[in-house]
Amino acid sequence: MKQLALSQFNDIYLIVIGFFLFFSVFIGAVFWAYRKGSKKHYDYLSQLPLREENRT
Repeated sequence: MKQLALSQFNDIYLIVIGFFLFFSVFIGAVFWAYRKGSKKHYDYLSQLPLREENRT
């Protein structure tokens, strides 16, 4: 079924555009996760469920 669907899709430039769009979003997410100073932020977020606060 996948081969039949792909055989009808002749616009190779749309495949290339989709690939580069996905790849650039993936690389952007990797750089965002490992940016400078993010370790402190992620450490703070990891401790939030363990914090005890006075809730009134």
